[in-house]
This record gives sequence, C-alpha cells and structure tokens, in this order.
Amino acid sequence: MMASRLALLPLPLLVASCGPTAGSAPAALAPAWVAIPPAPQEALARVAGAPAVDPSAPLTLPIAAMPPPATWVEPPLGEQERARAGRDPFREHTEIALGEHVAIFAAKGGGADPAGGPFAVDEKLGVVGPLKLPARFTWVGVAGQQIDALYAATPEGALHRAAGVRDALRADGFEPRGSVPGATAWDAAGPLIAAAAGERVSVSADEGRTFTSAVVAPGKAVRAVLVRPDGVLAAVVQAPARGQQPAAPDTFLSLDRGQTWKRSAFQPRAIERAGSWIWNGDASCPAVLSRDGRAWTRTAAASLYTTSLYARPTLGIALHLSPTIRAIEAGWFRSSVAPPAPEPPRRGDAAVGREPRCKSDDGGVVGGIGLMGAAGVSCGGALCLLESAAPRPPPTRTQIAAFGDGICEPTSVRPSGSDCAGHLTRPPTFAVVDHIASTVTPVAAPEGCPQPVALHNAAGIGVLICRVGSGGAALFVRGAQGAWHAEGSQATPAEALEWIAAAPDGTLLLIEPTPPASARQREPLQALVRSPLPLGAPQAWRRITAPDGVAALPAPGGAALLASSPAASAGRRLDVTLDRPGQPALTLARDVEVYQDLTLMEMRDGQVRFRVRPNPAPDVKGRLGPPPPEPRDPRGHVLTHGGELVLETPTGPTPPTEGRRLDPGGR
Repeated sequence: MMASRLALLPLPLLVASCGPTAGSAPAALAPAWVAIPPAPQEALARVAGAPAVDPSAPLTLPIAAMPPPATWVEPPLGEQERARAGRDPFREHTEIALGEHVAIFAAKGGGADPAGGPFAVDEKLGVVGPLKLPARFTWVGVAGQQIDALYAATPEGALHRAAGVRDALRADGFEPRGSVPGATAWDAAGPLIAAAAGERVSVSADEGRTFTSAVVAPGKAVRAVLVRPDGVLAAVVQAPARGQQPAAPDTFLSLDRGQTWKRSAFQPRAIERAGSWIWNGDASCPAVLSRDGRAWTRTAAASLYTTSLYARPTLGIALHLSPTIRAIEAGWFRSSVAPPAPEPPRRGDAAVGREPRCKSDDGGVVGGIGLMGAAGVSCGGALCLLESAAPRPPPTRTQIAAFGDGICEPTSVRPSGSDCAGHLTRPPTFAVVDHIASTVTPVAAPEGCPQPVALHNAAGIGVLICRVGSGGAALFVRGAQGAWHAEGSQATPAEALEWIAAAPDGTLLLIEPTPPASARQREPLQALVRSPLPLGAPQAWRRITAPDGVAALPAPGGAALLASSPAASAGRRLDVTLDRPGQPALTLARDVEVYQDLTLMEMRDGQVRFRVRPNPAPDVKGRLGPPPPEPRDPRGHVLTHGGELVLETPTGPTPPTEGRRLDPGGR
C-alpha cells in the first residue's frame, strides 16, 4: 500500500527548561514547551549503553516525560457517561405557561429533571433558570400586561406570585397571594387569573389578591377553565355520570371576565389554549374561537402553518443547547397575544353543534426510489487529509454550550425567518452543563464579545471566538468554575476557526480549514495553538503556518504536529514536522511515499498514525448496483523511525502478512 524513504530523521530528545531567559515572561506564565534538538541519529547510537534504533519500530514522541496536565483539564467521560452527555437536557421539557414575553418550561411527568428544574425564556433577558418554584406546586402561569409576573398554585388552592423571572430565581422570590380552596384547574393570561372549584369559576383582576366567583352551569362540575388575554373565558363542565355512561362535556363562554356564562353554540370534542387561541387542538381540521368570543371559525386552517399559530416558533426553541451560535428576530415568537384570535367567520361559515370527527385525508404518501451514486473522490494520497476534520475531542464532564436565545436585527432576517446569528443585537446566553450532576447553569456572554461566532469544547473548557471590529478573532475561555477569561485577539478571521483538537495535557489547536484538494491553488495551512497554561494567561495562543500543510494536531507541551505534502508531489510525498513554541521546527520524517489515500492523522501513545481509504473492490462483470462496502479496519498505519507507513501490528494473533508494509499493488 505505502512505502517511504527517510531523508533525515533525528530522534527526538526531551530537554527540560530550567527557567525563563532574560526578557521572557514570568515563570508562572512562561509557555511550557517540548525542546527537542535535531541530534543526528548516529550520535545517539554512540551513547554508552544506548541500543541501536530499529528503523522498523514506530516513531514515538517523548510524551512520557511531559509535565502533568493543566489543572483545568478534565478526563474523558466513560462509556456510560458519554451516552448521558449526548442527550439534550431539555428534551423532555414542555411549555407549561406563556405570557406576552415570557414562557415557562418544565420536564414532563414530574420525575427527575435532567436540567435541574424549570426554566424560563424571557424575550428580553434570554434563558433564565432553574426557577425556585414553591414546593408541591401543581400549576404555573404567567399574567400581567407589559411586565409578565409568574404565579404558582399549591394543592390546597393557595396562590403565590413572583414579580418576574429574576425574582423566581430566589428561594423567597414567590410571595403568598389569595387562595381558591378546592381549586382543581387554573389558567392566567393578560390581567386575569382564573381557578375552577366545583361548579364555580373564580377570577382575579388584581394580581391574585382577591377573587370573585360565579356558577358556570348549576349541578355541573368545571373540569377546565381557559383565559384569553382580552378577557374572554371558556370553561368545560360535566354533569355527574348516570349509570355506566358518562355525561358529555359542555363548553361555556364568558365575555365579562367570568361574571356570567353562556353555553357555546359550538361544542368541540376537546379544547385547549395556545397563546391567544382557544381552539380544538386539531391541526387537521381546526376550530378556533373567533375574536368576538362567540363564534367558532374553521377558516384558520388555511393559514395555520403560514401566518397563524404554527408559523410562529415557540420560545422553547431558545432552550436547545448547541455549540452553534443561533438567533432569531425579536417579536417573531408565539406569545399570549400573538398571533391574535382570528376574525369572526362569515355568515353561514361558523361551526355550530357538536363537533363530528374530522374526515382524515388519507391520500397516501407517494414514495420514490432514490439512487445514490458512489461519492466521487476528488483527492489523492496525502491531499485527502485536506478534506477530513481533525479528531473530535472526547466529551468531558463539563461542557460549555449556547442557548438559541440571541436576538438579531429585524432587517437582517431573511424572508423565511431563518437564523440570523451574524447580526446580533443581543448575544445568546451560554450554559455550563455538568453531565455528572445533571445541572445546567446559564451564564452571560463575556464582556467585550457582542458578536460571538463559534464555540468549541475540549479538555473541559469552552473556547469562544468573537468577531472584533476589524474582522479578527477575539478569544475567550472558561471552565466549570469562575468567569470568562479574555485571551487576546488574532488577525485570523473569526469565522475561519472551525475545528478544535486537544492533546492530553491540555494543549489546544484551532484549525482554519483550507480549500479542498481539488482547488487550483493551495493556501497555507493556518492554525492557532494554545499552550497548557492557566486560563487567562497572556500569550497563551500562537499562530503557526505550514505552506504545504495538509493536517495538524496538538502535541503535549504547546507543540503542534504538522503533516505537509509538497505541491509538486501531487499528494504522493509526505513530510512530518514538530512545531514547538520558542524552538526551531523539528523534521521527523521527509519524503514519505504514499500510495493510498490518507483520510485522517492521529496521535496515540505518542505514535503518529494515519487512516487510509481502502482500495475499491474489483469490478465484477455482470454485477448490478454499487460495489459492496469495504470492511472497516480500526487499525492505522504507523510512521516508523525509518520513515515508512506500516500497518500497525494487531494485539491478537494475525496472519504473518498483516504487519508487513505492502507494496503499491497491495501484495
């Protein structure tokens, strides 16, 4: 498969630095590095008692003598813990209350909350939580005009109020209000709070201090009450069952804040409230209580997904955690007042009587057969490394993520209403996620970062890249504890730093992607390397450039392992060097011959390995369809002291030919 020739291969030796030189940074902030002089191999062989170097042995970097990892480095999670880390902590959360500018979300079922408690999304403040709701609460609502207040009720019917989401973060943030003894159902919107107890509905218009009650339908218990922000109320009542047959529920409406009630001319099979809509909840054939509070209309069906209810996203999309910076236009969310209730239907178009079951449009799904052609390979040899990302850092206990609650300029939003994170008027809220303790702690964006562009996680810290005025990249880091740390700016465009990789000691490498191998002119490989220094240390980052670079990896001590392929070789030659802070670059191997496509460079146990793309299966005459996939070989090809790429020897018994270097014909 591959062969190589060694042009000059000095064996790396570790030289410990005894202290800073004159004019250098203080010892506490001096970069840690690997000082590896290019000593000739012959001189090493003459050292008394030193064994001769075996050219066929894997080349090993001297990482065993490295100092311990940085204090902020977290070990990778175990297998079971990794599965937990891949879950969205808000996956089971659902909207339990909605106001004009605030929505409350809590985990379903009342069991263990993977996010640590209920959260709020405030359109102005962003994500806030976890909230400290009263113990044993059975209902949460949002009411108030202009300023949304939070309410919570207990099983005894006692009502508590918090003036806003920030007050709800405190253990004493909810103050006692009035009560509705025996209340079994609650709702709140606009200035009103309503509770159902027995055959009565009690309504408060003074922030829950006092309630007035009225009977909805004598002898019928109120099962549910719904409040629209404009003061229209709906109640579902049910008479006691007679024998084995339960009585059909009836819907009653009130236009005077619950003082008087009248049976609705239309009786939906089910009823719910979504913002300012009181409707049957059936998207296939919706029936919505119109703006007049009397007539029900079905004309909202045509606009349900285009200009009405489902055309507006819920504030819940802000709870989705991701390393991607996301934002949306202010005022575009669904709320208790938007979209408004639909206009009354035209005469003769109103829904009346008991609602029959909707006719399902079972037209069937037209399916098709797609043909996937084999992906074309546009690269060759070492140049294929340009089209593969660096190995992703393994997940650790702590992860820094971004909520999707950023707000952008309305003029920057595309007609589809899609993401507009490139023009923020408010950066998103970030979060420290602890996968072991199952907690999510919101944190604000760092000062000096009005326009975050990318977020990366590695070794237990988050690296936030922000765009500065000149278009460069300002770097901020933070771990599980403490605050954001500013670590200077770079001339590199902020949007260009797409990938991150980490060495075991905490050395980090941010890579700028280069044009694909098929590009006519190859740009130099560019990367930023961070030495494993304390967070916030000055000059922690340095910039490296490899003119013919095809891949880069972080190496312990703030070093970087670079793979280059001379332009004239068309990917059939490979050079490997070690770039160290404050030291000359060290060539480990030169003119390594490459006969197959390299797909990934990695470093394991100090050895340099490459993955390769298997040779395509031979064409079989008369076979239909694409060739069968090649079996995946988890082993890599190791770079040896002799400058060859050799299939690594497996740990178990294998045929004798498995460990040999293969010729271009695969023999």
